[in-house]
Amino acid sequence: MPDKVRMARFCLLVAGVLKFATAGLFAFIFVSGSVLIGGGERAELLGNVLLGRTGASIAAAAAAAGLLDFAAAAGVGRRARWGQALGLFVGVVLVPLVPIGTVLGIFILSGLLGEDARAWFGR
Repeated sequence: MPDKVRMARFCLLVAGVLKFATAGLFAFIFVSGSVLIGGGERAELLGNVLLGRTGASIAAAAAAAGLLDFAAAAGVGRRARWGQALGLFVGVVLVPLVPIGTVLGIFILSGLLGEDARAWFGR
């Protein structure tokens, strides 16, 4: 595997780990908030219900995005063209997420768009 493609694959894995950490953090925050609020009248407040559902949705979305990153990294490692396409999609989505996402996205895009990538994926 060429070095640039290896770096892009590594950045995809790092992005996936960061998204899983984000999912875990959101789950922890919203579960601990629910425990602190407790039962009774306060548990039935509209804000508590909305925050609980919103937190669970954000955690699920972050975990799903992490799985997408891991799938892209696996596809790149197997020389699959769908892995390259998925990796490019992830890289484009990461670029606006300043500062860490920008750096990871640029490395992913530069690794999956160059001559090394064409040779690796057989184009």
